[in-house]
This record gives sequence, C-alpha cells and structure tokens, in this order.
Amino acid sequence: MADAIVQPGTNQAIARHGWFYIAKLAITAFGILLCLVTLKFLCEHKLASKNSGLEGAISQPRLDLLLIGSSHTRKSYDMRMLEKATGTSSLFLISYDGTDLSAISQMLDYMAARPDGCPKHVVIEAYGTLLGRKPDIEDPRYFSEAPPQLKVEIIRSYLSQHRYPSAFLDIFDLVANRGNDEIVSHPLYAWAERIDTYKGGRAAFYFPGLTPEQFRQLKANYFGTTPNPAQVAALNHILDLAESYHIALVFVSTPMPEPSSSNPVIQPLNKDFKDIVTARGFPYIDGDQGFPVNDPSLFSDSNHLSSKGRDEFTSRIAVELKAWLAGERVGTP
Repeated sequence: MADAIVQPGTNQAIARHGWFYIAKLAITAFGILLCLVTLKFLCEHKLASKNSGLEGAISQPRLDLLLIGSSHTRKSYDMRMLEKATGTSSLFLISYDGTDLSAISQMLDYMAARPDGCPKHVVIEAYGTLLGRKPDIEDPRYFSEAPPQLKVEIIRSYLSQHRYPSAFLDIFDLVANRGNDEIVSHPLYAWAERIDTYKGGRAAFYFPGLTPEQFRQLKANYFGTTPNPAQVAALNHILDLAESYHIALVFVSTPMPEPSSSNPVIQPLNKDFKDIVTARGFPYIDGDQGFPVNDPSLFSDSNHLSSKGRDEFTSRIAVELKAWLAGERVGTP
C-alpha cells in the first residue's frame, strides 16, 4: 500500500484551523455567559420576594411607616403587634444582615426619588457599632434584590471605599455568582418567605433566650473604636434627605444585653451616634432605657433579642411610635 503523501504546510493549516475553532468556541461561550450575567443584573430583582426586603417595600401601594436596618431591626419588631398597636396598616420593614448607614442612605435615596414610593415616616436603626465600621456589603441579598439603577450606585460606592483589585473581584462575585441559588430555587424560596415573613418582619421563626451561664459569657462585638468618616457622611446625608423630601425620621437604638451595651467601646459610639442626630434636631430613642437588659431570657446572643425580648420591646416601642406618628415629641431632644 502506498504511503499517504502529506503536502508541505498541511499540518500548519490544520493547526491554524484547530486554534480558530477553539477561539470561536471560547468567544461564543463568553458571549453566552455575558448575556446571562447581564440578564441577571437587569432582572434578578424581579424574582425578589414581595414580602420582605427593598423590593417588598417599593411594591407597597402606600407606605406611611418604614422601619429599616440590619438584623437588629428584623429581630426587634413584631410587625403584626406593631401594626395593631399603632393602628397603622401601611407599614413595612427592610432588613439585611449588616445593613449600615451607607446602605440605608442608598436605599432611601432610591425610594425618595420615586414620587409614589417615598415613605412618610421612617424608623432608622441607631446601631452605634456599625457607625465605627467601614462601609461594606455583608448580605448579598441587598445587591441581588436592588433594581439596576441602585446596583450601579452600590458598585460605585463600594469601589470608592475598597482597594483595587480585590474590590473588582468582590463586585464580580456579587454580579456573577451571588444569588444564583435563590434564582434556581425561586419557587421554594418564595414559599418559605411567605410563611416566615409579615410586612418584612420575621413571623414564624422562634429565637430562644439565653441561660444565665450563657449570658455571663457574652462579649461585645465591634468593628472600630471611633466613627468611620464615610458612615458619618452617610448619616448626615440621610438627615439632609429627610429635610429635602419632608420625611419624618426617628432613630431607635434597639436593646442589647448589659455585657454588650456597657462595653467601654460601644458606649462612646452610641453617644456619638446620638449626638450627631440630636444636634440636627431629630429624635433619638434609646431602647436600653427602662428595658430589662440584665434578663438573659430576653436575648438570643450578644447583639439580638430573643422572641420573648422582641415581644417585650415591641410592646414598649409601639407606644412611642404611635405618639410620634400622631405628631408628638418622643425621645431626645
């Protein structure tokens, strides 16, 4: 049998064609992924629950009372009890883990710019510990549930506060990776949200109190010992925003167990927070005042109330919020 004759240059031509097809395949795959990521960026907020979070708040036909903050807010208010006690049915709670003043400022900016979505009264979490933290995104749901316009602002703010190139990697992770599990499991996730939430607050989950021994071992958690300039700027922007859009604000520091609230680092941060707010003439309510902060059964850890503590605090704060909604002076000044 005659040996096959290979023309000179044939191998090079085959190699060139092979690399061409590999490059074409890679470009096609990249294009498909880019389209999927873009679609996720533009549309994933539409899959967010209407029972909680920012999307739930802006979907309300009317919003007379908005409560906004971190997990402290979520675990401190029973929304059904608050609704009944204040007589206000058009209320909602926005809460994401680690929500700081920078994020609250961004959300209120977005809501105030919508004529039909601007809340009339807003209760803002006055958590002094977060005043000392550098702005960050602890809960990726905040980004995934944000509309595209707000997403752009979140990215801009994050990049201005964090170092390159790690900041770009964090943003890529938020845009491309985070929240994919909730998209895939959307029907199940939405069903669970409906069961466990009522107007943004936790409804079905039970948080047990601490034992006396657990209470004695509590240690305060904090991020910094002095106010972060970016958080102070965000706080002042919130106050400016309220004045510009005629939004009534009250800042509420929810109760913390005595080992945390008496910490020599946290106390000055709480005072700094209060001083900034009251200097501008806005009311500040200290949730520790008159609350049994030494009762272990009312707390679930060093930062949060138990279900029993939530009920106790809600019954107390509802009286002041009802008076505030009626136009009476509350807290200080």
